[in-house]
Amino acid sequence: MKRVFPLLTLLYSAFLIWLKRGVHKIILEDKKKVVPEIFQEISIIIPARNERTNLPNLLNSLTHLDYPEGKYEIILINDHSNDGSREFLATQNIVPNLKVIDFYTETPPLIGKKAALQQGIDESRYDILAFTDADCLVPVSWLKEINRSLDKDTDYLLSYSVLKRTKDGTIFRLKNFERSVYYALAAAGLYYKVPFTSSACNMVYRKKVFYESGGFEGIGHLRSGDDDLLLMKMMPKIRKAAYNPSSAMQVVSIDGTDRNKHHQTNIRRASKFRYHPWWLKGLSAFVFIYFCLFYLALWQVMSKKSTKTIQLSLFLKTIAEFAFSQSHLRQISRSKLGFLYPVQILIFPAQFIYYAVRGTVGKYTWK
Repeated sequence: MKRVFPLLTLLYSAFLIWLKRGVHKIILEDKKKVVPEIFQEISIIIPARNERTNLPNLLNSLTHLDYPEGKYEIILINDHSNDGSREFLATQNIVPNLKVIDFYTETPPLIGKKAALQQGIDESRYDILAFTDADCLVPVSWLKEINRSLDKDTDYLLSYSVLKRTKDGTIFRLKNFERSVYYALAAAGLYYKVPFTSSACNMVYRKKVFYESGGFEGIGHLRSGDDDLLLMKMMPKIRKAAYNPSSAMQVVSIDGTDRNKHHQTNIRRASKFRYHPWWLKGLSAFVFIYFCLFYLALWQVMSKKSTKTIQLSLFLKTIAEFAFSQSHLRQISRSKLGFLYPVQILIFPAQFIYYAVRGTVGKYTWK
């Protein structure tokens, strides 16, 4: 322990420094892009299953998009809803360029959200595909930011989304701090072209790349993975990826107060481990082992049985994590969330360990 933990801390800290560099570089590249003289044509694709309570807020945000009406379309896939969504959507005629697809059939081997997404992609008219979820609110400048960031050499674009329990709720939550870390990890992966993760609620890619990479073939039978597993498939075909953290492109995701739903979501995300490439499995295993040793080292400090090397290792871990997380929080204009780090330093490793085990050996429920 007194040798292994310090060594792993050095590796872990070096990894965070490497990630921090990637995040800085990809954001700098996006900031250098200028507003193009033309408005590119964009297809917005939104799957929705039993989202009747969220649809009014989503559609209201879509009506305020600041973009020429003839340059975009909105394809909303009503995916097997039985909560009144179909009847509600049939009355909506004020949203510009809205096309509703009532999807109530089965299209094996595709299941769940991927089957609905495939319907929307196949029906789309344009090459640029912008994705969000039915429980999200998009900013008025969303399409203009996509138009700026997705230049002629860029095939994939990711932006941040902030969580709220209600439309007008606070963002000062531990989940938002954790979320910012995963987005930083995703941004660095895009820069280095080694995708770690992604998020479907604020994601853009070219239809041509989707089809060239085989689309959902090979992952269509999974309930999850329409973002990160798909990105891993598409990456060899992607010329350049971009990350736009600007508040002008950030969407708000309404995740509600259903704790069981949050629990099942975490299990679902962790369950994809077996489908990750070998190098990502190895990295996940390294972090799992390191976090276990972290708690052992912390116990030694508290029981006054630790060495100075262990204490210095914990200090180095803290500095590296805070520098990495705070750097990205500044870029997404959420610096105040950094005050939550002292709590997350104790909670996050435990959550990672628990859901890594739970997602690997357990089942989950989903829509």
